Amino acid sequence: MGQGKNIMDTIKRVIAATLFAALLPQGTVRAQSAAGTTGVTSSTFYSMVPSTGDTTAEERAANAEKTVVVNFTSFISSASSLQLVVLVQDHYRRGYRKFLIPMQTAGGSVYGAMYAYEALSAMPIEIATVAMGNVDSAGIYLYCLGDRRYATPGSSFLFHPIQGAMTPNRREQEATERMIEAMVDWTHKVNRDCFGDTPEEWDLDRRDYRVMMDEATEVGLVNAGSDYFEAVSDLGSVTYTFPTYYSAPQ
Repeated sequence: MGQGKNIMDTIKRVIAATLFAALLPQGTVRAQSAAGTTGVTSSTFYSMVPSTGDTTAEERAANAEKTVVVNFTSFISSASSLQLVVLVQDHYRRGYRKFLIPMQTAGGSVYGAMYAYEALSAMPIEIATVAMGNVDSAGIYLYCLGDRRYATPGSSFLFHPIQGAMTPNRREQEATERMIEAMVDWTHKVNRDCFGDTPEEWDLDRRDYRVMMDEATEVGLVNAGSDYFEAVSDLGSVTYTFPTYYSAPQ
């Protein structure tokens, strides 16, 4: 009995130490990558970036025709958005030009989504996105990165007005109002570029509105089918952003 208790105590200490280490903010940013990729190292809690080493010119040329799948099931924050951008840029450095992003997210920081959208939309790459369930709020802006936008059955999208806290200090309140105005202008531009003018009946200035898959297809938010993998002829790499389901540091 005493030996069994000692073993259990040891296991508990190892688990506790592992969880504590996983939550530490410092450490390398390189970690999990595609199956078969060598050079994988440890990670921080927020960073899952493949460690791949150098590639030859021939390898980079071959990679250009392969598709990278980047799975995104995270709360949108500065951390998860940065992780997504670095994953894509790291694969771009190795010659990849085609990316498929299946996603499911409750949304989060509009600023985080803005960073990822502006960084990735400027790159000379092909992106396809897939709604795998709910893609809500700021997640829609990441979804709109896709030139081809797929949605699986049962998927939906939540739109709502931009929100911001007002303060009793008139100087701060004015700055907040201007910030919200700028964000509203940016989100409207992304929506127009993605699927055109928002239907008036959605009334997004006053309410939340959930768009179901059929309606999303009618307005052009979804512009491809549900069989998103049929266009993947040569799979080059599979990776993911580390999932977070809470308000991660902004």
